Amino acid sequence: MRASHGPRQPTALAAEAPPEPRAQEALQRYNAGVAALARRDLEYALSQFRQAVRLNPGLIEAQHNLGITLLELRQPAQAAEAFRRVLEAQPDHLEARLGLGLAYRAQGDAEHAVAELIQVLPKKADDPQLHLTLGELYRRLRQPQTATRHLTEAARLAPKDAAIQFQLGLAYADGGSIDHALAAFQRAVQLRPDDADAHYNLGVVAGEKIRALVDEKVAAFRKAAELRPAQADAHYHLGVAYIQKAQISRGEDKRTLLQLALDQFRLFYQSAPQDPKAPAAAHNIQVLEPQVQ
Repeated sequence: MRASHGPRQPTALAAEAPPEPRAQEALQRYNAGVAALARRDLEYALSQFRQAVRLNPGLIEAQHNLGITLLELRQPAQAAEAFRRVLEAQPDHLEARLGLGLAYRAQGDAEHAVAELIQVLPKKADDPQLHLTLGELYRRLRQPQTATRHLTEAARLAPKDAAIQFQLGLAYADGGSIDHALAAFQRAVQLRPDDADAHYNLGVVAGEKIRALVDEKVAAFRKAAELRPAQADAHYHLGVAYIQKAQISRGEDKRTLLQLALDQFRLFYQSAPQDPKAPAAAHNIQVLEPQVQ
């Protein structure tokens, strides 16, 4: 998100006006800076706005555009100072408040960035980029629910913006909402098929979904086996589930999981040696025994 700039009618502080020639030159410098900023000649714009402010410190829009230019030049600390000067003179200057929030964000100060941008939100409630920026900041502050709320609103306002869907997926994942995260990354990939990061995170979340399903599978078959120990199929499928859990396990002891799988296949084979699945169970026992020794 960028701070807004443009050829607004420059305003001055209600202070003693500089001599007319200086005021006129300040205005000329300001206009030259606006033109340079529009054509992305940032260094020239910077010099012109600085000259305008030096000639007429009360020229508010010159100070504001100085902040924008410094922000574009990746000098957020100096940009924040320029925006603060504007707000000291005009506390209700919405664009300067926005610029200050973005300058804080560029400095990595998420808390102060949010404090400024929240003040802008009531008058820019329909701006999807503002909601996107707030969503990203709340993610930094480890507040995934608030981040999700802003990013959901951003997605409503700009449903075809892949970047918003991507950030929404991250926020859902932060909050543990795997199904919603999966859906958001799927939309991001559909909107921007060449986005490697979106594909990567879709894969990560899909993996989390698989882990959750395998955990649910293990729990279900384990409960079935506890409630009805004579049900041979429950033991067989619990053994398969333990193997699947071992294959995708990151933190648990894989050997322990394989031992649990082996125990279930043995129970199955002992209780149902004539079952059509018995040869597969015997094969699994043969394969697993050396791995758990």
